[in-house]
Amino acid sequence: MERLRYYESKLRAADKVTVIYQFIVVLIILFNYSKIPHGALFLIFHFFIVGFLLTLPFMGSNRILNWIRLWNPIPLILFNFGELHYLVHNVRPKDLDYILIKIDYFLFGVHPTVWLEKIYNPLLAEYFQIVYTSFYFLPLILIILLYRQSRMEEFDYFAFIIVYGFYTSYLGYFLVPAIGPRFTLDYLQSFPIQGMWFTEHLQQLLNTLENVQRDAFPSGHTEITLLTMYFAAKYHRKYFNILLVIGGSLIFSTVYLRYHYVIDVVAGAFLAWFVIVTAPVVYRWLNTIQLVPLRSTEECG
Repeated sequence: MERLRYYESKLRAADKVTVIYQFIVVLIILFNYSKIPHGALFLIFHFFIVGFLLTLPFMGSNRILNWIRLWNPIPLILFNFGELHYLVHNVRPKDLDYILIKIDYFLFGVHPTVWLEKIYNPLLAEYFQIVYTSFYFLPLILIILLYRQSRMEEFDYFAFIIVYGFYTSYLGYFLVPAIGPRFTLDYLQSFPIQGMWFTEHLQQLLNTLENVQRDAFPSGHTEITLLTMYFAAKYHRKYFNILLVIGGSLIFSTVYLRYHYVIDVVAGAFLAWFVIVTAPVVYRWLNTIQLVPLRSTEECG
């Protein structure tokens, strides 16, 4: 069956969200320029991203450009996440973990990560660490499934949802910088999280890729996982059935593995709800996509 291709004369909705986020970060950098090492370099990167996206619709049409148009949000999300390591703490040097700790303790009368030691098991820790790491692939799998089925309207909308979700969580890190209980409550824990085979390697991999981020509140893992589950239920029921187990386990793992406070998970769930509720209005406002049939599947790649 002939696959459909989105051929833009203007920006996609996901790209517009990306551009808006770049301008917001540029303003944050400018207002805090003296606090940010190599601030000029970050500004150059952001202006380059904006310039590239604004000119991309007018670069013509070929296989490489069409792939870039469809898949550019992935590397840009990763870049914008990586730079948070250098921005958030310089902009907001005081971590607010103590507030989140107090909220959790008020709600439960215990520190949840400490209490969860009661059900600690190396095999369970291994499972949760693998599931936690799978976070990076869950939304991507749904996007690929939609693309391979040539469901380009759903593909475009879900790409917009993921971009919208990630960038709203990134802005949350500036508002409430926090490093998470694995650092702040470590002195209360009786033992480190250890699995059976891959846990320590996966922990080291994540630490290397993510650096020390102030990304505890809200829980982006919770937000994006819930968004993926919600739209999988609408678009791909078989994948949703798998996500019921993996997604639920992943959200639980955020606290079990001491990456997040419970209030982070609650905030992530609220943010997912906010994105779902506001997305239709925002998408209609931003959307300028045109759907054009391909000449052949091979041309699309």
